[in-house]
Amino acid sequence: MPVSTTFTRLPRTDLGELVTAATDEDPQAFQAFLAANGSSVADFDENGEIFSALLPILSDDYDIDLETSENEVVADIAEALETLVFILTVDDQEKYLAKLNPEQFSVEELADAYEDFTEEEDEEAGEQMLAAIGALHQALAETDAEHVVVVTVG
Repeated sequence: MPVSTTFTRLPRTDLGELVTAATDEDPQAFQAFLAANGSSVADFDENGEIFSALLPILSDDYDIDLETSENEVVADIAEALETLVFILTVDDQEKYLAKLNPEQFSVEELADAYEDFTEEEDEEAGEQMLAAIGALHQALAETDAEHVVVVTVG
């Protein structure tokens, strides 16, 4: 079954409450908080599992590290939810928006990087990774000093 991915723009001031929602006994509290307080800023219809390969590939091969912003918040959420969550900030936007332009990547190049990383061939991996880069690029454009984008995979 494909893994879903959401890109939710949220006021930075709500991050503390987001952690509280993630640690709530109600397993739906986290998603409910995002739905009530944020807005979707990017669509990604592919299988979200591709992010488990894409994020390290972007970091190692392209010097685009999207997993270190808001480390403390992300660590608290990830521990509570056991799912991939990362937060895009205006600092990430300044560093990586131009580098994440989907036109800078090719399907073939990404497919090769996927195969090198996973040691598996997947005919759709390059296209899925390019679609994911497009969604990340779109989401990064929505950050500003007062807003972050919470990316949830799973």
